[in-house]
Amino acid sequence: MKIQDRISKEVITAATSLLAPYVPEITATSLISAIKGHQAAQTAAPVFEKPLTRQEAAELLKVSLMTISRYLRSGKLKRIQLSGRTVRIDAASFRKLIGSDTGTEAEAIEAK
Repeated sequence: MKIQDRISKEVITAATSLLAPYVPEITATSLISAIKGHQAAQTAAPVFEKPLTRQEAAELLKVSLMTISRYLRSGKLKRIQLSGRTVRIDAASFRKLIGSDTGTEAEAIEAK
């Protein structure tokens, strides 16, 4: 849901009065803060819980399979070995890679 940048004072006042019986300590400022926090949470990067295939990781990062293999060898991504040739990528290591604010990977992802 996209929240418009400008919400009129009347709308905020009406919403605050409607919510007051349920949340007595609500104020216009706390309501605006909660709306902004909700919007920020909605636009955050998706959380991946299941291990990713090399192909899925490559598509999400918009890089080649060879790059994913290099990340696995260098330790930037954690390998989960299912069998001899079957590999999955640990979701936590993937989140760490895309969430890092230092390094060229984060800059490359933001540039694309």
